[in-house]
Amino acid sequence: MNTIIQASKINEQDYLELLSLNKLVSIFELLVTQKQIEINARRTMKRIFCIFCYFLVLMLIFAAIVLNFCIVPVYLFSHTPVVTGKPVKIEIKPGSKGYQIIRKLTEKLQLSALDSKKFYILLKLSGHDKNLKPGEYEILCYSTPLDIIDQLFKGKIIKYTIVIPEGSTLFDIAEKLEQIGLADRKKILELAKDPLFIKSLGLSAPSLEGYLFPDTYIFTRHDTPSTILSTMVKEFKRRFKPEWIKRAEKMGFTVHQVVTLASIVEKEAVKDEERPIIAAVFINRLKIGMPLQSDPTAVYDIPNFKGPIRKSHLHRNSPYNTYIIKGLPPSPICNPGEASIKAVLFHKKVPFFYFVSKGDGTHFFSKTYGEHLKHIKRVRPTKKKIVKDGDKNK
Repeated sequence: MNTIIQASKINEQDYLELLSLNKLVSIFELLVTQKQIEINARRTMKRIFCIFCYFLVLMLIFAAIVLNFCIVPVYLFSHTPVVTGKPVKIEIKPGSKGYQIIRKLTEKLQLSALDSKKFYILLKLSGHDKNLKPGEYEILCYSTPLDIIDQLFKGKIIKYTIVIPEGSTLFDIAEKLEQIGLADRKKILELAKDPLFIKSLGLSAPSLEGYLFPDTYIFTRHDTPSTILSTMVKEFKRRFKPEWIKRAEKMGFTVHQVVTLASIVEKEAVKDEERPIIAAVFINRLKIGMPLQSDPTAVYDIPNFKGPIRKSHLHRNSPYNTYIIKGLPPSPICNPGEASIKAVLFHKKVPFFYFVSKGDGTHFFSKTYGEHLKHIKRVRPTKKKIVKDGDKNK
């Protein structure tokens, strides 16, 4: 019995020792496993790092290639003048695409195919490829591609300044517009006599003669004939003040009649101080039904007339010739300035019916025809030719 008990104690002790041994083995295996995991993790990190370094090197190589073969050349090109001779004019039509503009620049500036590609890349990088303004441009000498892109983006187009002197006729204006290349002379003349166009401007007249206000205007190559003419008419309306309309009505005149008489004064007067007196002479004649007998009216409808006015002209059968018609001609004979319009509206209260040029831009004024003849005899021996049309005897 004791032997059995003793044997069981030994087995129990062996079991405990075996159990402890298993635990130690398990712990050891666990430690080994953790160590292996750490080793594998390090290996994985090394692989990832190696792959990252590999791709980083590739990216740096690629970046170096792009920098060397794309960015640097484009950058250098962007700061290199492409116009070294005379300024170059180029016209960008409305709706032109970026590549079309670059193609036109390439032709005008005589760029190589490679520079053309650089120009297009630069335009794309600038972000302005869809925001370039149409118009006529002058590319100045030593302009760089960046300068050109900035010029086209900001719309710094060529602007033409045209000066319309007082007394210019519709024909004069049409010729001047054609000379600087802004409009075709025939189109201007046709449009200025188009009843529908005239009506659209709020006017009731046979043509725009008299309503194209003399001033300095700025136009561009893309301004149409209708835009040019309407701009001048708008300036006339702006200058012809509402109180002037009331003044004309008080005088018994329409605006058209005021402008027509002002156009005659414009052609006859040289000195501003005499305009209200000359206007008064014509108004005095109108009041008694006396012909105005203004020389410039006799030749107004002669195409391209350059003078001088001769006696034969005064007998021409023309609706504008105030030697053979009574009252005012059907429309103005030129485009009068503000001074002549004011001279009609605020004419002097004088008793004169005649005037004759002294030859120096001033006139002798007379009440009677007898006085007028004396003044003619007085000035005729030393009478000089005056630059202005209409320094004629009245």
